[in-house]
Amino acid sequence: MKLASRAAIAALITTTAVAATLLSSAVPALASQTPPAANPVLFGTWANTNPATNNVVDIVVSPGGGGIMVDGYGACSPTPCQWGNVPATVFGANVGSPTGNSFEANWNFGFSRTVLLATVTRVLFTQVLTVQEFTTFTDNSGRSNYEVTETFVRAGSVSPTTSGTAALNYPLGDSVSPSFKLLGVWFNTSPTGGNIRRIVISLGPSGTLRVRAFGNCVPTACSWGKVTGITFGTGISSPTGRVFLAPYQFGFANKLVDGTVNATGTRLTVHTYTEFTDNSGRSNYVSTDTFSRF
Repeated sequence: MKLASRAAIAALITTTAVAATLLSSAVPALASQTPPAANPVLFGTWANTNPATNNVVDIVVSPGGGGIMVDGYGACSPTPCQWGNVPATVFGANVGSPTGNSFEANWNFGFSRTVLLATVTRVLFTQVLTVQEFTTFTDNSGRSNYEVTETFVRAGSVSPTTSGTAALNYPLGDSVSPSFKLLGVWFNTSPTGGNIRRIVISLGPSGTLRVRAFGNCVPTACSWGKVTGITFGTGISSPTGRVFLAPYQFGFANKLVDGTVNATGTRLTVHTYTEFTDNSGRSNYVSTDTFSRF
């Protein structure tokens, strides 16, 4: 499953990341029960460009279940361990997208949960799958929740053989202490206000993260309410973290806010995954906003 060209491709990705653009969603796609349909460029086996990864070695995306199925292969020894096929949610670029290049897949392993948030892009002539991997420990083992971002390229075919257990919620788990750099009032840097106009991040009574987002409504910003955020470090021993997930549930849609503050605490980058649940025909979509404190 490992390709000799992975190292060269990884170097290419590193040096040309600024040239990455979303692949065209005009490519014909397979039918999906909930729009958007998956862009066929998602389908296939994707291999981690880091052969020494301790996380996900391979990801297999295939049509099925009225949409797509995703299987992961963890970095076990002597061979990767299969997570099992689970249904995933496809996201486009906006509410009218006929196809989508992004997906969310969730696994419940009993002792932990894993969420993959992935988007396929093109770096020069190479298709690249960029994946955020969130691991939440629910077994009271003392291991810290952690997040890593890795890149994947196409590899030889791997066929899923077992079904996995899909996670249906986002438990707090062994959430690490939020970095103080996350805290404060953040304002969207877009002159049009973006998807979220501002975000207020604070600490709750037990030291957990509290997130209050304000949507870009007219004429005034509309509060989405305050929810508990799940914070993630960089490894299982991390005491603090600069990354969080904040799940929102509305009557018409679910929104997953995925935020990361930079090392200097001056910029917050947020990806918001909106999944419509009202059978309105609107496409699930992912948006990206950047924030500063002003």
